Amino acid sequence: MNNWYEFQNEAESATVEISIYDEIGDYGTSAKRFIDDLKSAGDKDINIRMNSVGGSVFDGLAIYNVLRSHRGYVNVKIEGLSASIASIIALAGDNIEMAENGFFMIHNPFGKSAGGADDMRKTADLLDKIKQELVSIYSNKTQLSEETISDMMDKETWLTSQEAKEMGFIDTITEPIKVAASFNFSKFTNVDEKEVKNRLELISNIKKTKMTDELKNWFNGVKEEIINAVKGEGVAEAPANEEVSVVLSDNEEVVNKLTDLSNEKEELSSIISDKEVSISELENKVSELEAELAKLNATETKVEADNDPAINEADVVVNEWDVFAKSLLK
Repeated sequence: MNNWYEFQNEAESATVEISIYDEIGDYGTSAKRFIDDLKSAGDKDINIRMNSVGGSVFDGLAIYNVLRSHRGYVNVKIEGLSASIASIIALAGDNIEMAENGFFMIHNPFGKSAGGADDMRKTADLLDKIKQELVSIYSNKTQLSEETISDMMDKETWLTSQEAKEMGFIDTITEPIKVAASFNFSKFTNVDEKEVKNRLELISNIKKTKMTDELKNWFNGVKEEIINAVKGEGVAEAPANEEVSVVLSDNEEVVNKLTDLSNEKEELSSIISDKEVSISELENKVSELEAELAKLNATETKVEADNDPAINEADVVVNEWDVFAKSLLK
């Protein structure tokens, strides 16, 4: 059974390392186990590395509350994506770092319901209470008005690292980090999936830089060959770089050849770039299918109400919505 987090608490280390790299609460691993692991850390400082598309809102809020009440220092490093309830967990940090190529996303909570009209109304009321709790957390961190936050959630807002910093969701922008982006984005409504994946995997930046360097090196090589050829035709000295265009303009055949070669090089470079992007997209699709297959093969774990994530009063104050939510599960 897969876990959505890794927990490292070495006896000789003063810092606990936690990695959240999957859907929170997935594969039958609830927040209760996470909280139990966290309690074993005592008062140690915590370093959380994150690249998550979100997950269970109840598990996420439980984790947020426990992290906020932790007596040690909590540092959060968003290495790629911090979306949905993962963005709430990130805000539990005393310091929040984000890679330059990362994304921060907030949206309205959603869920499934079955039954009659009364059941549907209860679910809608519960979602409203949950949203208000999320709005309050975002607003307290950013100092943005609750109306502004609510509107951003309604629109499902995706923020770059720079935008997230300007709005106050994060504290520091760090160097870009290439991370896996094999998430299922189908449940989201306002996402440019290709842009998100390309930025997280640094596809655009790396390819652009590599291709530009190759073209420069190629052109310099061709230029040197032409200069040598011109020298062989009787030019006493090789022209300075700023004079190359003047010399070449006198040789129409050479200029035309250089233009054709340059156009051919650019065309081939574009084709190669497109093919590499297509390969990357296919690899991401394979990763998504493998993840779906893993879920289908996993043994389903049903969590009864008595086993739901619980927080001791000694650790954190229980919110009103939490009591309300648990009453619906009885």
